[in-house]
Amino acid sequence: MSGIELEPSKIRTISLRGLAVRFAFGAVISVAAGLVGHYFGALAGGVFLAFPAILPATLTLIQEKEEQRAPAAQDAKGATLGAVGMIVFAVCVWAAMTGLPAWLALTIATAAWALTALLVYRVTTPR
Repeated sequence: MSGIELEPSKIRTISLRGLAVRFAFGAVISVAAGLVGHYFGALAGGVFLAFPAILPATLTLIQEKEEQRAPAAQDAKGATLGAVGMIVFAVCVWAAMTGLPAWLALTIATAAWALTALLVYRVTTPR
């Protein structure tokens, strides 16, 4: 993989079935995170929100479409990097929210998420 590519025209190729499956998985995982937060507290629920809600559906659809595991494995790696970044985001919000305005805490947390995901990507991707 030489770099990150963005092809907005590919959005038109996503099937309605694929969108419905992603939506359903996302909804189920969001409800699960809400229930965990309700019964075990906001801290536990927040950790579950770091799980990419559509990952199971996405990996299944990619593997079905490509008929091989490599593209799904690559997508799983990207989701893992994003999840690590989201955990850093959650910790930053938790730490900063009590002493800073919300907009500043969220800005700092977003920057920390992006930097963490990029750093982990650079460390784990062979050159």
